[in-house]
Amino acid sequence: MEKHKSLAPYPQPAGSGGEALSVYLHVPFCLARCPYCSFFSLPFSRSAVAEYLGYMRCEINFWQGRDPALTRAGTLYFGGGTPSLLSSGQINSLCAGFEIAPDAEITLEVNPIQITSSYLAELRKTPVNRLSIGVQSLDDADLAWLGRRHRAAQLPDKIGLCRDFGFANLSLDLIYGLPGSDSDGLLRNLDNYLALEPQHISAYLLTPDPDTPLGRALAAGKETPLPDDENLAAQYSALCSGLSASGFEHYEISNFCRRGFASRHNLTYWTNRPCLALGASASGWLPPLRYSNPADLDQYYQNVAKHKLPAGAEECSPEQARADHIMMGLRLLAGLDLNELQSLYRYDLRAAKADKIAELEAAGMLALEGSKLRLTSAALFVSNAVIGELL
Repeated sequence: MEKHKSLAPYPQPAGSGGEALSVYLHVPFCLARCPYCSFFSLPFSRSAVAEYLGYMRCEINFWQGRDPALTRAGTLYFGGGTPSLLSSGQINSLCAGFEIAPDAEITLEVNPIQITSSYLAELRKTPVNRLSIGVQSLDDADLAWLGRRHRAAQLPDKIGLCRDFGFANLSLDLIYGLPGSDSDGLLRNLDNYLALEPQHISAYLLTPDPDTPLGRALAAGKETPLPDDENLAAQYSALCSGLSASGFEHYEISNFCRRGFASRHNLTYWTNRPCLALGASASGWLPPLRYSNPADLDQYYQNVAKHKLPAGAEECSPEQARADHIMMGLRLLAGLDLNELQSLYRYDLRAAKADKIAELEAAGMLALEGSKLRLTSAALFVSNAVIGELL
């Protein structure tokens, strides 16, 4: 079996300098599929989950056979799907595939309906120390429209239970931009979130893919249209202002935290550091290799059984890796470190894009402060267009 090699100029792989690895584990099973969700997911059954986890453990062995440095983990993130459907024993069986750093951040995405005393008592038997809770809204009309089964009045007790069982690092998801919504309604919703005193909030604009049930309903005119761009920009501005005024750090375009509670795992993505991704549809970056596992269970199982890299896995060119680094780094409110970019990729963005940077600075979309290039607040809602000008 060919060993994984890292060739300069790329970020060095985890383990090369004592750096612990970030690991993403995709658990695609759900009790019911949300109409807006475009992630790979499948109906839950105990037997299907047991079979799937066996293949995931084989996949862990496959990658670690290619590169022993892929053993020591500094962050693990169980995403889905609904990974909170796993038992404590199943979570532990996956964690056992890694040497977990003492200060590791281990996140589990949790469906609120599963938060009970008995569930949390079992979860305490695992290394999980951060919960990302799929609240989505604290307005019952929103929750019903989104197809969610929990209700707003249940959340204070559920969040209190999490803390009673020692889970002190809680992230809540919020979806905004629903049909008929406006800034005032969003701020009322946000007040309810703040009353729960989370450490982290991830706020996502509703952007249903065309192939989701919601996307098809909107295209067919069977749903109230989504708000226009002016309304959505106003909602985003209100969200940012409201959270900042409440003491949250706006550290990434869609993410806000109390000081010291930024998602360490997701920062791996935004700083373009290596990440081992496991499970069907998961996408990883082990420089110089980028890969995405099939979003198909049978094909995923065949690849794992044959110790085969997924189709399309390829050595990313330094130019593409550099573009990815720029694109992800500019999502951070702290900005992109141009000296680090030049050190990693031998590329002077200030010189290569001097005219474009000057133009965007004059337009109030970019700020260059020392070695940091960052988006201004005016550019955040249209970040993709601004970043595209620099690639």
